[in-house]
Amino acid sequence: MDTLALHYHDLVEYIRRRFSCRQFAHDVVHDVCVQLLEKPPQRPVAQPFAFLRRVSFNRAIDRNRSDCARSARFEGMAELPDTLGDDCDGAMALDFEQQLKALLAIIDALPARPQQIFLLHRIHGMPQREIADELGISLNMVTRHFGRAMRTIVRDWEPARRAVLPGHC
Repeated sequence: MDTLALHYHDLVEYIRRRFSCRQFAHDVVHDVCVQLLEKPPQRPVAQPFAFLRRVSFNRAIDRNRSDCARSARFEGMAELPDTLGDDCDGAMALDFEQQLKALLAIIDALPARPQQIFLLHRIHGMPQREIADELGISLNMVTRHFGRAMRTIVRDWEPARRAVLPGHC
């Protein structure tokens, strides 16, 4: 941990040069710090800085792949079809009202922080960076809380499940 504290900025710069994003690099090094606090190496490390560079680089690759997969998965949700038009009938209106109530119940049941971040981002249109600054947490934590909220909604709300999992009945 001493080596991490001493070389924190060097590690951030190392990751930034390879992935071209300073915030991403900060988040990766933060993840490595948390990972090492939660599960320190079993054996003494002969070259701590080289070890930290390798762990940070591997974590950056994992995170980048995860972010790409997540954005591809939720990209399909950007444009949900408009189910209510001018010619909707009573059954459609009732179905819409029931689906809306179900969604609101799911959102109300979310834990406090994921619910707050979901509402700020999706309903109020705040960028995740602003949410992080406003709440005094890292962008990584905002992303995690938002992802948790979205996974819960996709799991529990049929219209979202249909949008994300085509062919799902």
